[in-house]
Amino acid sequence: MNPNDQKQKEGAGYAALLVALCWWGLMPLYYWHLKEVSAPEMLAHRVFWSFALLSAVIALKPALRRQIGGWRTFALALLPAILLSGNWVVYILASVSGNALQASLGYFLNPLMSAALGILFLKERLNGLKAAALALGLAGTIVQCVAHGGVPMFAVMLTLTFSLLGLVRKVWPTRNAIVSTWRETVVMMPLALGYFGFLASRHSLAFASAGIDAAALMMLAGPLTVVPLALYAYAMPLVSLTESAVMQYVTPTVTFILALTVFHERLTAIDLTGYGLIWCGLALATYATVRRRPIVLPGSGAAPASVTQRGQSVQGAQGVVAAGQNVSLRPRTKRRQLPLA
Repeated sequence: MNPNDQKQKEGAGYAALLVALCWWGLMPLYYWHLKEVSAPEMLAHRVFWSFALLSAVIALKPALRRQIGGWRTFALALLPAILLSGNWVVYILASVSGNALQASLGYFLNPLMSAALGILFLKERLNGLKAAALALGLAGTIVQCVAHGGVPMFAVMLTLTFSLLGLVRKVWPTRNAIVSTWRETVVMMPLALGYFGFLASRHSLAFASAGIDAAALMMLAGPLTVVPLALYAYAMPLVSLTESAVMQYVTPTVTFILALTVFHERLTAIDLTGYGLIWCGLALATYATVRRRPIVLPGSGAAPASVTQRGQSVQGAQGVVAAGQNVSLRPRTKRRQLPLA
């Protein structure tokens, strides 16, 4: 691949990641409008309508159908499907139960957790600033535990499921974001259909009793889920895990603002202290990452960005505009990648 094409792919990856992160930050508004629907049923709707939408897209594109693969690719989709299910249901519960601030906290912690996973599993280097950033994140978490009189479970579960999903995406990069996301919904479909059947047998299916407007909103769970998820799956093989960790505080910032301005949740002084420590950690992590990435100014003649992704053909998330990137990415170590999903 020539340098210009590689730079464009990196730019598209960062653009896709930014859109996905902003989208997720706004999702509590959607769940708030469906707060009368139970979290398990809402999860089932996300799975069902996402599967329906993705199936239609794949049916219309023969090239996508040829990439579906066999049982092995579906087996590889099992772990991301479990992580997605857990993340979705926890986020829904936090959004509808007055815990949007905890959801925000979980995603503020996620960049630090992602950096820690990159260091632990992918042998990404830990310098003094990153160590200090992780220590500040841990200190902020401890303060939050004190503020809430225990472990903030919504925050912890969101952090674990989402950062582990990022790690899985990095270790098992996908050839096509649309197909890989479809496989994950296929894996989850039996549980979703079973739960719909259970609710219908008890005459408690909200989709059938909540009215046309609510039913239409539930159907929107498909595109609202698929679009950012496909963008995220498309982006992860193209960007460094530590780079994506820095960007991921976009999501909790948007959710944090929503919690205070729209949902009017209460922010105490000790809460603010915990957030302050985490924000300082994020600032240090950002500085540590940017400092070691030379800036390439337009027209400067500097060498373009170069990241080697061997054996990958990244497609999908069509319509993403390639955004110019001024940051040169140079991975520190070569990592052996598992077979593509």
